Amino acid sequence: MGLRIGVVGLGRMGAAIAARLIERGHDVCGWNRTVARSEAIEGLIVRASPAETVASTDTVIVMLLDEEAARPVYHGEAGLLSSDLGSTLILDMSTLKPADMLANAEAVRAAGGIFVGCPVGGTVGPARAGKLLGLAGGDSAAIDRAMPVLNELCDQIERFATPEAASAMKLAINLPLLVAFQALGEAALMTRPYGITQDRLVSIISGSPGGAPAIGLRREAVLAEMAGRPAHTVGFSLEAVEKDLRLIDEVGRAEGFDLPVTEAVRRFAHDAVREGWGERDLAALAAFNLRA
Repeated sequence: MGLRIGVVGLGRMGAAIAARLIERGHDVCGWNRTVARSEAIEGLIVRASPAETVASTDTVIVMLLDEEAARPVYHGEAGLLSSDLGSTLILDMSTLKPADMLANAEAVRAAGGIFVGCPVGGTVGPARAGKLLGLAGGDSAAIDRAMPVLNELCDQIERFATPEAASAMKLAINLPLLVAFQALGEAALMTRPYGITQDRLVSIISGSPGGAPAIGLRREAVLAEMAGRPAHTVGFSLEAVEKDLRLIDEVGRAEGFDLPVTEAVRRFAHDAVREGWGERDLAALAAFNLRA
């Protein structure tokens, strides 16, 4: 029997998650600030607000860009917390700072709901295929409750004792990924004067011990971006890349330590977004060094 699931936040990842769940035969409704994005998802029942989404579901997946987007979704006039949560499970898959994920968890629990923080590793393609990495944080009973939904979306699930630990782990796995694409761009810049083609560079690095698997997976996008052509598909935008680097930097500062590599790549991503590259894929981070 199909599950009753709501999805709040239907950007690239939220839309992919909703489409996956609909294809798997579940009853899926959803809300997005931009209504057109909701209406574009075939089979989705469009709701007028986060509160209305709660009213007709057992589980609500929250997938938002950052803490600024999350605040009105949780606390707004027709936000999640304005409704009777009852036994509703709020499954927050957003990439947030640990303190912000904890605040969301505490607010949901205070309102009588059940909360699991489960940021995910992977982009649009893995979301559509049910091959995300789920980083599920919360008490065991709450995570058990979330498993039927998570099993539809993830092919690997790691459990953590708290939502904030899961958030920290998500930022931790993103950091070496983002650094790898910046390093690839610098490697292309360094080898260009010696007649090494970008195709050969990417092939050798992606198969080397130091090559992040994502470089090989994004090979065509990387080569297109290095050739000056924006990639056809965007799984992880540079706007989101810059945001994640900001969160990592802020977590370090809050804990009292410096993250010099993060700060350097963050400045670079900021420049790319400022120059109009924000809607381009992560692969563009490797090409930004090579711009004319």
